[in-house]
Amino acid sequence: MIKGVKSETIQEVDIVVKEVKNCPLKYDNTERVLIIDADSIMYFASHFPEDSLMEFPTEEERIEEAKYRTRTKLEEIHNNIEEFYNIQETFIFVRGRGNFRYKLYPNYKSNRKQKNDLIPIISFYMLNELHAIPSIGAEADDYVYDAYLLSGGNCVVAAIDKDVFYNCPDVPFYNYRSHGDTLGEFKSISKEESRLAIASQVVIGDSGDGIPGAYRVGKAWCRDNMHLGMTDYQFTKAIFKAYLKASGGNGQIAKEQARLNYSVLKLYTQDELKTINKR
Repeated sequence: MIKGVKSETIQEVDIVVKEVKNCPLKYDNTERVLIIDADSIMYFASHFPEDSLMEFPTEEERIEEAKYRTRTKLEEIHNNIEEFYNIQETFIFVRGRGNFRYKLYPNYKSNRKQKNDLIPIISFYMLNELHAIPSIGAEADDYVYDAYLLSGGNCVVAAIDKDVFYNCPDVPFYNYRSHGDTLGEFKSISKEESRLAIASQVVIGDSGDGIPGAYRVGKAWCRDNMHLGMTDYQFTKAIFKAYLKASGGNGQIAKEQARLNYSVLKLYTQDELKTINKR
């Protein structure tokens, strides 16, 4: 080494190549609609950690970047799905006003951080320029579920929420969450698996939405007491048993808690929502 010359070691940077996992083996020519739960896209697109503020110092720049992220994510979802499925039409659902669950369960999503100020702006952008559909009186999940039923199974559902996945059996499901070397992943769930997953969730609850489930009764209990092939009556009996254990044997409290949590976790059709929102 020449004296007086600083030697710098050049470190190799690993380039992570993201790919879509579990792709179909061949193209499916069945005419389908694409149903997208785009709520999560708004949150991803509008998130700017502190170390990114130097690159996007003004609110105007952050808004334009968030719009760009939203457009490109939707294009990415379309491209990855249309490579394998014959998509005829696309429906994009986002949050709306007046979700009845907040009246039914005041602590619903109360554990979540304060919403980003950019989200209403991106929501307005998606509604007015990207033709998204607002989920009035409910969650986007409910509208996706209703669209799935109306399609008669001729659809592909794109979302990241497990609630949507559990409630849309026997159709292609695309999880668009990008992480590590995964750009997205195709999945599917059978009706039998769906019924077990939904019943288990009533017991376990949903920490992301602030729904505790049966106190101190978790996944291990569900594995030991629920299984594929159970009847609706058997699932109902198992759920009550879990809440009875959680309530210390108080049958009335067990029934009330189980019914409340089921009502909040359940996804609803448009007809059911009309009835609920008239009350």
